[in-house]
Parts: sequence; C-alpha cells; structure tokens
Amino acid sequence: MTVRGIDEAQHTAFLARHPEASFLQNPRWANVKTDWRGQSVGIFRGTELVGAALVLARPLPVPARVPVLGKAFLAYIAEGPVLDEGVRLVDALTPLVQLLKSQGAFLVRVGPPGVVRTWEADTVRKSLTDPQYTVLTDLPCEVTPGALELQDELRAAGWQAPEVLEGFSAGQPMFQARIPLKDLDVDGVLTRMSGSSRKRTRRSTRNDLDVVTAGVERLGEWEALQDETAERDKFTGRPKEYFQRVIEQLGGSEIADVTYYIAEYEGEPVAAAFHFRQGHICYRPYSASSQKERKRDAPRLLQLTQIEAGIADGCHWLDLGGVPGSVDHENRITGLTEFKTTQGANIVQTHGEWDFPVNRLLAKAFTLYMSRR
Repeated sequence: MTVRGIDEAQHTAFLARHPEASFLQNPRWANVKTDWRGQSVGIFRGTELVGAALVLARPLPVPARVPVLGKAFLAYIAEGPVLDEGVRLVDALTPLVQLLKSQGAFLVRVGPPGVVRTWEADTVRKSLTDPQYTVLTDLPCEVTPGALELQDELRAAGWQAPEVLEGFSAGQPMFQARIPLKDLDVDGVLTRMSGSSRKRTRRSTRNDLDVVTAGVERLGEWEALQDETAERDKFTGRPKEYFQRVIEQLGGSEIADVTYYIAEYEGEPVAAAFHFRQGHICYRPYSASSQKERKRDAPRLLQLTQIEAGIADGCHWLDLGGVPGSVDHENRITGLTEFKTTQGANIVQTHGEWDFPVNRLLAKAFTLYMSRR
C-alpha cells in the first residue's frame, strides 16, 4: 500500500462507489470546518485507488514560527478511511500514518467506519427501568461478525482504543441512534415507535402546520430558533455563517444533498431542521424549535418529513445522532436515549475514535490540555 494526495474530483468519484460512506468523509466537508485544515489522501495498491480519507488537521495552540511545535498538528479522520472491500484497515493505516508523520502530525485519530454492536429500540427502552443495567454494553445485542477481530488487529498495531463512557467523549459519539428505513414504508417506520410517539407524530400532520424548504436567505430564522433552543437545553449553538457553508459547500457536492426545512404556523417559524443525505444514509444533525405552539409538535412533523424523504431516496436509515453510553434511569442524560428509541431508533455502537501517538510526549500533553479546557 502507498498513499498520496488526491484532488477533490478523484475523492468524490471514489466515494460515489461507496454509498455507505459518511458525509464527514466528503471532501467538501473540509470547506465547512474552516477552523481545521483539510486534505484528501488516496490509498493505492499499485496504481489502483482502493481507499480514501479526508484528513482534518488541527495545529497546536502555539505560533507557527516556533521550531517543531509550530508545524505539529493533530490529524483527524472522522468515520474513515473509506476502503474497498477486501482492503485490510491496518494495512491502509500504516502508510497513512507515515505520510502524516512526515507532515508533522504528533497524533493520528481515526474513527473506523462500521458497527460493532446493535441494540433494538424495544430492548433499550425496556432496559431503562431495570436497575441491573447501567451501560449499553450490559444489554443483550447483536455483534457484527469480524468487528471485534478488527479491534484486536488495531491494538496489535499500536492503536489505542477509546474508553466506553456513560456520557459523551470528544469527537463523534461512539453510540448512535438510527431509524431503519430500508424495505419499510412510512407506516412501517411509525409502527416501530412507542404508542405515544406514534400518536403524537400522526397528530402533528393535522395541527395546521406547513413545512417549507428554504435557503441561506432564511438562516436568520434558524439562528433565532437555535438561540432559543440552546438557552433552553444548555448548549452552545453555531453561528449563521457555519450553516451557510453547510448549504453552499456540502449541499453543492455531487454526491450529497442538504435540505433546510422550516415548520410554520400561520406563517411564523416554530421549528426547523437540516436534512443531509449522502449515498444510502440520511441524517438529522441539527434541529431547533420554539416553545410557541409547542403542543402542535412541529419537530415531530419535521422528522416525519425527513423519514418520508429518506424512504423516497432509498436510504437505509435516518441517523438521529449520538446517545450516551448510560442506560441508568437515574442518570439524567439517559433521557436522550429514551427519547430517540421511542422514535423507533435502534442504537449502534461504532468502533469509536482510536489514537496513534506519533510523538507520545506531545500527544500526552495535548490530551491533558483538551481535558482541562
């Protein structure tokens, strides 16, 4: 295996052959994440392109003129690299690490694509009232063949495994909620929901709400809804310019779509959501809502709209984002898992994000710095 830089067209053409690849590996995503430096890297067997990775670089918080440290960076590959069938991950990572080391990487962090374990929505929901369970990995599950062996290979090659936490770790969440769509119609998806969620979702279609699609010209309304949601739920929102880049950059990709939905009541926005699609996966990464007209369940209508869009596009699942590792009903954060499973979402455990410390001293110092921020 050898690795070298490839251009956006080569990278996009390769991903077009891999409909399971995440939008986080789309080369256009680097144009959204402007606080990182992005590069497309190809993995070759002879002259054949058999893998690709979008590598994001985050320099150390020191001036660039400082010897050694000024050029050092964290190399981050989220949900990648993407590989052709039959290409061993460790074989691809070895020359990739060497390339990044030569460029100044002190730590390489990768989130290998794939699922390790899957829990059915009903299994998780029922566990939330059982005191014998505290974390998802305590529950009965389906283990993906070969997944644990892959992790053994990574450890043997010097990669450091992520810790299974009750909460969230930095980066992409290890546990994710996904509503299955493949081979289902809308009624089939609704049947997976809890009785209460199904009833409220159906009722949302009769609550005099209108769903419209919008562009960058209506991001001011998104910003207002996001600010209200952020204050209510205690998180930090993103600036309007970020979502403009999402629409223009990722939405402008040949292999991805971005739809900005707004739910209105009598012409006034009461909820909004972004819908991403790449290959056979669709995503609900960002949503916001107002307390006004709350009983009309506008967020549920938007999610139903996304389910319908995903089915029409032939998507295999709708990704609702991460959940914590906890299933302890006394832990406040478990409420997020409960809510998403009532929507019919299965929970999957990904491989998480693995570290390869190229410079152990710098990697340790960087990890300590990040933990104290």
